Amino acid sequence: MLLFGDYHTHTKYSRNHHGKSTIEQNVKVAVQKGLKEIGITEHGFDHIFFGVRRKNIQKMRAEIERLGKIYPIKIYLGIEANLISSEGDIDLIEEEQTWFDYVIMGYHTFGKPKNFKEYKNFFRVNAKAYKKNKYTPEIIQANTDAYIKAVQKNRINIISHLGSKMKVDPVQIAKVCKRTGTLIELNARRLCFDEKETQEMVKLGTTFILDSDAHICKNVGECNRGLNWVVKQNIPLEQVANLDKTPTFVWRKDE
Repeated sequence: MLLFGDYHTHTKYSRNHHGKSTIEQNVKVAVQKGLKEIGITEHGFDHIFFGVRRKNIQKMRAEIERLGKIYPIKIYLGIEANLISSEGDIDLIEEEQTWFDYVIMGYHTFGKPKNFKEYKNFFRVNAKAYKKNKYTPEIIQANTDAYIKAVQKNRINIISHLGSKMKVDPVQIAKVCKRTGTLIELNARRLCFDEKETQEMVKLGTTFILDSDAHICKNVGECNRGLNWVVKQNIPLEQVANLDKTPTFVWRKDE
């Protein structure tokens, strides 16, 4: 089993020193570790502290194209968008989604809510539930519905760290992801679904992807947590998009 590529890495373009390394440093480490592909995926525009600035996207694209002529590796420009509402809105409008080779989406504590109503009825409710570890079935279903709506209405290629700080029913979400072609990440920093849920997702034919979520170059390609989960759960290798093969980033409208 060889990791073909790492498709979730951060650099200094994520604001406030959230990413510690340059794009080139990430690329160098990926080449040294034998990866064939790497994705640069900064935090979405509306992350209050770490979001990449819109004005830097063209600069990043130019840098990636330059580095692609120097290093023997394919370099993607992606983004880790933020879920910003219970109705499945993310911090990318439709046109902005086309700026990137693929879109990752996840819930982040400091993502900027779409409006005050969403802050009060969705973000604050989840923050309290997470802090006290008391999620009602209603909260879990509302969170699950938000993810489903996001996948249905936006070009989302990968869901990052599903269930992190926002408890959901991953199996319900996986059913929709199967129809839209959205990959579910096995994140090297945090896995938030259990063995039973994983097995149900496998039975649905869910396609997973291993990613490091590296915030410093030395961690690029370090996906042991997810790889160990693949082995422990006996996930078929054909259901892991980047083991021994390159993933295909597609999104189909869910009819």
